[in-house]
Amino acid sequence: MSGMKLPANSGRRPAAFTLIELLLVIAVIGIMSALVVTALSNASGDAHTAMARQQQAVMQEALNAWIAGASSGSGSLSTARASYNANSNKLTLISSYLDPLTSTHMADFTASPDNVQSEAMTKIGQKLQFTAWAATNYPTVQMVSAD
Repeated sequence: MSGMKLPANSGRRPAAFTLIELLLVIAVIGIMSALVVTALSNASGDAHTAMARQQQAVMQEALNAWIAGASSGSGSLSTARASYNANSNKLTLISSYLDPLTSTHMADFTASPDNVQSEAMTKIGQKLQFTAWAATNYPTVQMVSAD
């Protein structure tokens, strides 16, 4: 039997993929690539949102520092409140309490004095607004829709 040769077509499949197998592999690769692109896109948006929230916190801290500075020493809280409410450009009011690069960056992306923006906020369609300071509340920096 060792000298017996098998016929050329002995019932084994040739070593090649069928059309259906190739289409199935292409479909799976397409689905996986769509998932990866979606995940990367969401990660970018999440990063911009996180950056915008951090910038909002920095602006609030600068505002708090300005209030502390304006109301201490010879100033009073009511004088600081009047000065805050009279100034329409809150970014210039607190700019000395911000890092120079942060202040410049915010000023570069801000179209109007009452709507402060950064690059990250512009990309997610948000802006910062400073609330009015009444005698019964404390001013805050709020993130709102830029629309």
